[in-house]
This record gives sequence, C-alpha cells and structure tokens, in this order.
Amino acid sequence: MKKIKMVDIVSQYNIYESEINTRILSVLKSGSYIQGSEVKKFESLLSQYLNSKHVISCANGTDALYLALMSLDLQPGDEIIVPTFTFVSTVEAVCLLGLKPVFIDIEPDTFLLNHNLIQALLSNKTKAIIPVQLFGQCCNMEELRLIAKNNNLFIIEDAAQSLGSKCNFKQQSSNIKFSGTIGDIGITSFYPSKNLGCFGDGGAIFTQSDKLAKKIRLLANHGQTKKNTHDIIGMNSRLDTLQAAVLSFKLDLLDEFNKERKKVAQHYNAVCSALDWIRTPIKADHSDHIYHQYSILLSSHINRNEFQAYLLKKGIPTMIYYPTPLHKQNAYTKYANKSLPVSEKVSKHIISLPIHPNMDMQQLEFISNAIQKYI
Repeated sequence: MKKIKMVDIVSQYNIYESEINTRILSVLKSGSYIQGSEVKKFESLLSQYLNSKHVISCANGTDALYLALMSLDLQPGDEIIVPTFTFVSTVEAVCLLGLKPVFIDIEPDTFLLNHNLIQALLSNKTKAIIPVQLFGQCCNMEELRLIAKNNNLFIIEDAAQSLGSKCNFKQQSSNIKFSGTIGDIGITSFYPSKNLGCFGDGGAIFTQSDKLAKKIRLLANHGQTKKNTHDIIGMNSRLDTLQAAVLSFKLDLLDEFNKERKKVAQHYNAVCSALDWIRTPIKADHSDHIYHQYSILLSSHINRNEFQAYLLKKGIPTMIYYPTPLHKQNAYTKYANKSLPVSEKVSKHIISLPIHPNMDMQQLEFISNAIQKYI
C-alpha cells in the first residue's frame, strides 16, 4: 500500500506529468511570465465554468479577500460580520484595512455561519457579511441574501474551500448557482491543497458587477489604467503565467476530482456512521458538498490527542481544522466580547481524515479498519 497522505499532490502530478510539463515548458519558452496570455485564458475558462460575468485572478486567496474589501469603499471602523470558526485569512483581511470584525457563531451540524444570529449583531456600522463556504459546502445563501438586502449589506463569499460546489435557491427560476458567484463579490484560493490547486500560490475574485470588476482590476495592478498612469492607490497582486497554465489544465478535471472526493466521503460515511462515538459531516439541504475536508466530531469521552496519536502510529495522518476559534486567538481577542459556544465546543472535538481524489480502496479500507478497531 502506498503511503497515506492528507493531500497527495505529487501523485496527482505524476498522473498528468506529461500534459502539465508541456504547458509549463510552453510558458517558459514564451518568455511571458507575468500577465501572459495564459492568465487571460484561465480567467475566461473559469468565468465560463462558474457562469460568472467577471473573474479577476490575483496572487493568493488572502489578497483576494483584501481586494474585495478594498473595492467597497469601506471606512475604518466599519463592521464586518465574520464566522469565528474558519481560517485566519478571513478576519486578517478585515483587520488589515482598519475594519472591525464582528464574530458570529456557527451551526452545530454543518459548521457554517449561523444566519439566525445575524440580526442581533447588526448596528449602524455594519456594512458587510463574509460567509465562509467551509469544508466544501455553501452557507444558506438564500437567507443571507435576504438579510443583506433588508439591511443594505454587502456579501463577500469566501469560497476558498468550495470551488465547484453549488447552492440551491427555492425562490428563483435560475435556482442553482456556483459557490462564489452568489454574493456581491466572491473569492477563492488556488493553494496547492485546494480542490483546484496550483503549484504555488494563487487566487481569484468573482463578481457580476462591471463597476466592481473594473475597480478590483485596478486595485490588483497598482491602480493603473495603463502603464505609468495611476488613477487610484492599488497594490501588486497577480497570478503568474505558469500557475495559470497549470490551472487551465486542471480546471477541466475539477468535476472529476470533486466526484472522487465524494466517493471517499461516502466510504467514510458508511463506516463512521455505524460508530456511536463519531458524528459524520452533515450535508446541508441547500448545498452540495465537495469535501475539501472530511471532518468528523468525536464524542466528548474520546480523547482526541490519543485518537490522533493512535492513527499516526499506523501511518494515518489527520489534521484539526480548527483547534482555536478566531475570537480566542491572541491577535483578535480585543474584538471578542462574548462566548461563542458552538465554535468553542466544535474546536475541541473536530478532526479531519485524509481525503483527496487519488485515494485508493486499499488505503480507505486500511483507515476504516483502524478507526473501527479503536474502541
């Protein structure tokens, strides 16, 4: 049996080595390494895939969040509602712009932002909500859009873990939309471990607004409309041409990759749902799930550290996403004025099992047998 990995990027590369190398060599021979034709091609392909009017690539997912917030002309002290149970980038971008994060708790079953708690957090300074489409599925975007409309709020979707997942809308004729294309702005990351990952850093912003797209492109390229002509203060955040070439190739495989992830999750579900000390991931009715992570909850009587060590001894890696909610992190405690009990509880009992498109049945059965024999 080959070594079990949380994410097996090398095996994926080995399968498609010839095709990927051909594209990389083509870029190298072209001499066009920054903003080359492959970047425009990838943006166009991703726009078609997502049915998003605009796709603006950038250097990474954190920059994508930063650019999205910058484009909205927010003022220092404006409040942004963010889930506390997520990766730090979400709140990091908010704080770097002098905005104030208002932390919100999550649903206990899906781990997604609990939209029912938003109303109590609103003030005259609330300007936006950042729903994080965590672990591969969407928040209840239909409800979130209604809340945003009624309170004149922007929605910035953090779809860094959910590219390719779809959200269902009951009240619309066009009732299925891709994650990242539903709010005013959506963002994603192409970090190597993502469902669509490159061989370095990369990110993208999505919007259906011509005005916002124009401004985001300016912001990402030093605020210049043409070389040496700067209309606004911007930054330098670009997806390099090599990564774009790789992503164009892998985009064609994304649906198949996500399908394979679902098969892994189905196998885990069948095994773990039979164990009374494990709660398997819950798929929301309003979204599909592409399992960027397969995260289970252990019963309170299970020592997570001991369980993790037991699996590691057998060669089975695990990860904990996330061991400390953001409102408990030293950098952000000054923004927290109350307990967020669901996130605090989940962070103590959650653990993620290996999942990627290249897992084979021998690996899955080995992991399953180990888990079944723990108690």
